[in-house]
Amino acid sequence: MENAWRFRFAGLPGASDSLENTVVMLAGSIAEGSPYTAAIFGLVGSLIGGFIAAGVSLLVARQARQAGEITWIRDNRREIYDRLLTYSERLLIACEACKEAPGDDEAAKAVETAFTNFWEVYGVVQTVADIRLVEAARIYAYRLWELAASLGSTSVMGPENFRRVAELIRDARYNMISEMRAELGLESFRRGGGANPFAGTDLAEKYANASRSRPGPLALSQAQQQEPAP
Repeated sequence: MENAWRFRFAGLPGASDSLENTVVMLAGSIAEGSPYTAAIFGLVGSLIGGFIAAGVSLLVARQARQAGEITWIRDNRREIYDRLLTYSERLLIACEACKEAPGDDEAAKAVETAFTNFWEVYGVVQTVADIRLVEAARIYAYRLWELAASLGSTSVMGPENFRRVAELIRDARYNMISEMRAELGLESFRRGGGANPFAGTDLAEKYANASRSRPGPLALSQAQQQEPAP
């Protein structure tokens, strides 16, 4: 029996003589019905249980670490996406204001500042966002680039398409926000362009029948300036 166990154990890679002798002694004691047999089985069971418990602990720790990393990434994505939406809207408004005030140095500087801030955060988005959001953000970003370029002489579309490009930017913004919500595990929402803010009131029909585009921030500010003084 001892020779059989010695033969089996000797074939294991990295087996030492002392460990081999220990296994052979244990095998011999079990074969001879030694009173230490129960203790040997108890020791082996304890070792196996310890290995299992250690393995489970490592698995739980790994899962907890992964969950923490996912939470950290999600929280940081929220902050980054907030900055992207904020700076992109500032750039859009600055471009519209500059378009209405040609030759205004302050308006031109506002566009430059907004342009720089937007592209700084856009680069960060590319490093943390999923591929679908990266693609949606790229379309949105380069439409904004074209809008800003149309204020000068490097535009591909030309200044005559400024309004149309601005409309398409808002479409791209909606698509990008939809991808953001999907990535963050939020439900999708219906686009606000066709929403009636007076639904359920006596003004719902009048608003629905009005033929006009949805006003933006610049349009609202211009309307306020045109109001007669009291």
